[in-house]
Amino acid sequence: MMADQGIFAWQYSADAESGWDSSSWVYDEERYWGGFPPKGEVDAHAEGLPGWAIGPFRKYSGNPVIRPSAAAWDRGRFGGGVHNGAIIRAGGRFHYVYRGERSCEPIKGIDYICKIGLAESADGQRFTKVTSEAPLFGADDPFSYEDVSLVRLGETYHLFCNRWDWERIDDPAQSGCWLATSTDLRHWTEHGLVYPDAERIHRNGVVLCNPDNEPVRVDGHYLMYVNGHIIGRSDDLLHWESTQLEARWPGGEGCFALADHSNDPDDILLFTGGHHSGHFYAIGEVRFSKRDPESPSAWLPRPVLRAETRYPHESGCSASDSARKVSPYRDCIFFNGLTSHDGQWWMYYGGSEYYTCVATAPISRSRRL
Repeated sequence: MMADQGIFAWQYSADAESGWDSSSWVYDEERYWGGFPPKGEVDAHAEGLPGWAIGPFRKYSGNPVIRPSAAAWDRGRFGGGVHNGAIIRAGGRFHYVYRGERSCEPIKGIDYICKIGLAESADGQRFTKVTSEAPLFGADDPFSYEDVSLVRLGETYHLFCNRWDWERIDDPAQSGCWLATSTDLRHWTEHGLVYPDAERIHRNGVVLCNPDNEPVRVDGHYLMYVNGHIIGRSDDLLHWESTQLEARWPGGEGCFALADHSNDPDDILLFTGGHHSGHFYAIGEVRFSKRDPESPSAWLPRPVLRAETRYPHESGCSASDSARKVSPYRDCIFFNGLTSHDGQWWMYYGGSEYYTCVATAPISRSRRL
């Protein structure tokens, strides 16, 4: 998610740090994703989930698991911290490649910049940041790198993220989906923009992968779901072509695309984030098929994960001091990281655009790994 004040300013009071009007943040069962009615065989008022969906998710009681580091490159700012990273398991450990923010001199009204860092954990809950290689790239360039999608092909990791040039934020030859590769998650080869010839910005590209975060081919091509109902195809993960789709589905931004995760070998599950059922940002699920990866067959009418006011770190407040506000994004959950381990789905999500938190969901016996 990109915290663009021009897009989201209507959500908050003029002085976000002084507080906000919470009267409009009411859960409304009748408001679906962007006006989309339920689709597929889904009961909008059912307590359970359809068989194709993943969930329910249970939030870890020790959240948040990663916080900004004072005086470091990822020290955070009001409205942004460490979040929206990708998770992958390798060598028996969890590796979290995340977006870290700090303030900067305003450029065309934008006063923050993000770089990419790495944190590691043996149990998926207690993380240690890798400071010897931080940030991973772009330390001295003017670009902001945000919202990571990470897949592993053989011995090579492919990292896709949004790269923004605040001077040319609307120029697809300068800003949009960006790629780097690595064999150790520490040293990276920068390949540049994924769609340099696009006529409009391509952002939040999420590569279709399996539960082990390996890319999946469909009809011989790797797939990428891109914001704005765009799909990308590639033969090698390095060179991509995109197609504007006619189909529409709810959720303003893509979070994660999953395949080869159920007993139905054709299933594709796209997680999306956006304005859902009265929430500013919550997580939904949209079902596709390998037979037709361009048209959704169903989606959930309610979010599978949303912010809860009982958690200060999901309500725009400090996790250690609930009276101190750290972000205006008080009803905002977004994620890019999902992996499977020990019979569970592990989702790493951003709380209030400031912290990284984790939630897990059981992998049903009807699903395969």
